This record gives sequence, C-alpha cells and structure tokens, in this order.
Amino acid sequence: MSTTQRNFILFIINLVRFIVGLFMVALTLAFLAIFALQYIHGSKLAEAIPVMKLHRIMNPAMGLLARWLGQRWPTPNSVSYLPLGAAVASMILKSILDLPFAKLDQVVRIAFRPRRLHVSFGKDGKIDAGALALTAESERAREELIRRYRQIEQALKSAQQKRCTLLSIDVVGSTQMKIGERPTAIAATFQAYEEMVREMFDAYGVWKQTWTPDGVMACFLDRDLAVSAAKQVLIFLKKFNEHDNHLRTPFRVRAGLNEGELVIFEDSSLEKVADRVVDVAGHMQKHANIDALWLSADVFQELADPTGFRPVDAEVDGYKVYEWLPQEPTTPVPVA
Repeated sequence: MSTTQRNFILFIINLVRFIVGLFMVALTLAFLAIFALQYIHGSKLAEAIPVMKLHRIMNPAMGLLARWLGQRWPTPNSVSYLPLGAAVASMILKSILDLPFAKLDQVVRIAFRPRRLHVSFGKDGKIDAGALALTAESERAREELIRRYRQIEQALKSAQQKRCTLLSIDVVGSTQMKIGERPTAIAATFQAYEEMVREMFDAYGVWKQTWTPDGVMACFLDRDLAVSAAKQVLIFLKKFNEHDNHLRTPFRVRAGLNEGELVIFEDSSLEKVADRVVDVAGHMQKHANIDALWLSADVFQELADPTGFRPVDAEVDGYKVYEWLPQEPTTPVPVA
C-alpha cells in the first residue's frame, strides 16, 4: 500500500470519527436544552422557531425513551430528569464509540507504516543503488526511491566540511577518588575543576564542547589554540590541587588531540558527530600517560611551536605519537 492510499484511509477513518463525535455532542446539547426548557415558561419562547423545531425533533425520541424506561413524557406539572440522564448517557456513548475508531487508526498506522530501506554502501562509501533492498510495489516506486537516495548522496557531498582540532581530556581514576569523601566535597571539587577547564577553553576560543561526568571533548577551529588550551590545563592542575581540590586524592588527567575534516555545522551537537577524527582524539587520550598530552606525528608536524614535545615509543590507530609534559624541559624537537 502506498503512502497516499494509507493517508486516504486514515483520513476517512478520522472523518467518520469526527462526524460521529460531532453528532453525539449535538445530541447531548439537545437533551440539555430540553431539560432546561422545563424551567423556562413563556409564550414567546415556546413559539420561537428554534424551540419548536427542537421539540418537533426531540419529543418523539424522548417519548420512545420514556416508554422504554416505564416513564412518561412530557410531564406538564413536574420536572423530568430524563433529558439530563439522556445527556449523560450520550456523552458516555460518545466515549465508547470513540474507542474503536482510535484502535482502527492505530491498526492502520502500524500495518501500513512506510517500510524501512536497507541500504548497502560500496567500499568508497557511496550508496550502492544496485544493492538497495527495497520492498517497493512497482518498478516505478523503486526508481523513485533510488532517485531520492541519489539526491541525499549529492546533498551530503555538498555539505561544507570544517578543519577541526578535537581535544579530549579525562580525569584519571575519578571513581576511586570519590570513595570515602563527603558528597559536598566531591560536588564542589568537580564543579571547580569543570569551571577551571571551561575558563581555559574559553580563553583559547573553543568552538564546541561536550561533557561527561569526568571528561570533556572540545572542538577548536585553530590547531595551535587547541594545543595551548591543553597545555594550560595540564600546567594549572598543580595550582588547582593546592587551592581548589577538597579531596584527599589529587586530580590527574590524560589528554589526547587529533585534527581533521568534519561535516559539522553551527547548530551541530558535538556528541552526535560520529567520525574517525573524533575517535582518534579519544583513543589518544585513553592511551596517554598521566598528566600528559598525546597527539599524532601528523599534527605535530603542523604545529607553529613544537617546543616541549617528544616522540613516544607508541602507536595509536596507526599514528606515531608525540607527547608533551608540563615538567619537561622546553627544548625544541626537530620536525621530521
């Protein structure tokens, strides 16, 4: 079933549902009007055309209902509560009638929901139109779906990429640090640490950042500013531990950095960006030595100031690694 046919069936169901509901509301109002007119006396009102039409339509129904319940209608010398009971009953009936329409709407939406498309990608990352596993109702529908995928592919190709530097910093052994400490001391210390890191990032022009309870991934649009921000965090840790750390264990961190092209926009959330560039930055951080910054040899060779970095006998995701430590002597490392 096509989307157009599905929507047409849903339209019919909801149209009938609306008409039935509208009729039941009108019937309820008519019963209430008949009940209220028992309290209003006056020749002008009784001779009004709308009132006369209302009595002409409703009195036979009220008489039939009264006989069925063993009562009388009309009751000239007393007030009958039969119309009021009929109004309540009609509203209850409306609710009961509404249930099957709602159920039918749900059944149609589930049974005839649009089928998912399973797409195969070639080794070059392009959509393999010939390998689309479609459950189309016709060849024409299949061709339309392939055409749409080609449009999506072209749109993704034309998306502007940005050269981004990703910096990942994580607190080492954060879980063990909190054992036996007062909750207020934990909250105050980790909040102070986050504020310190955020201030460093802001000072060096961070573009985007996303935080976990004890770690952060930040995106900078300038490589050297990202490196400087990482250095300042590592340098400032000593002062932070002396003055702002209320825990028995000093803060120690690992930092990793990577750079590459990302399809990312002003309104993109960094945590939703899935790319190897981001992964490598996180892996650099996980493998780094404590209180050290690790980055690849490729990024190192592009630094404006490589002072303080040294090669490390390690490899992360196929990249040779350079390390910066705050206590290392500032001797320049020749670029290979």
